[in-house]
Amino acid sequence: MFTIIGCGNTNRRDDGVGSYVVAQLKKSMMPSDVRLFDAGTSGMEVMFKAKGSTSLTIIDACRSGSEPGAIFKLPGEEIAACPEPSYNLHDFRWDHAIFAGKKIFKEDFPEDISVFLIEAEDVSYGLELSDKVKTAGDRVVELVLESIKSRRDGAGNGTHIKLRDGKLYIDADLYERYFAGLDTVALIERADQLLLLPIHSNAAGGLMIKVRNSKGDRVIDGVDFLRRVGLDSPAERLIPAYWDSTQAGLVLNCRD
Repeated sequence: MFTIIGCGNTNRRDDGVGSYVVAQLKKSMMPSDVRLFDAGTSGMEVMFKAKGSTSLTIIDACRSGSEPGAIFKLPGEEIAACPEPSYNLHDFRWDHAIFAGKKIFKEDFPEDISVFLIEAEDVSYGLELSDKVKTAGDRVVELVLESIKSRRDGAGNGTHIKLRDGKLYIDADLYERYFAGLDTVALIERADQLLLLPIHSNAAGGLMIKVRNSKGDRVIDGVDFLRRVGLDSPAERLIPAYWDSTQAGLVLNCRD
């Protein structure tokens, strides 16, 4: 599930650009796995709406001293702030929501998080966006739509799995499509690719497929094997994958 959340105060002109972007996106036909929310100024709303998603995009205004209308795209974890014990609901912002959501919901909170920040020009009382910020908001709408299209096209041409710390992370849909009901798989190196093969008898051994969260996502701990082939880095990678019926397995293009 891909969740997109706009934040800001629509009564403070450019501060409402996140809400504007979501309102514009709602005019387009969204795939069934995309959710749109206007969280306003509620960081708590961000935290609860993001729960259960695989990917999260947040849009908000910023005041950094840059040119009005400047667009910044940042990974969410770089700007997630730790909420202090004295914070009340009003002070609990979306950056605190990222930090707290990961702590509270753990695997049920998205790891793939990006944030679009648009430099505000005028945050005085009013309902209209300034021209530069409105133009920037329209551009962010285009960028988000391009991201949605890219995800959809990628799903049509194959899929991706996540590789980190010698573990393979498989979402629930992919598991149900190719490995439903199975507890083990075999991992084989072939040239520049890896092959993930279903094992239909637990007596045959193999790597355990473990349930990761309530959504049914799975994780496969292949650290010993992946260390031998030099793929046990702690850095997260998205690996292109496709089902090869001739080999009856999922092909992972890890060397791309």
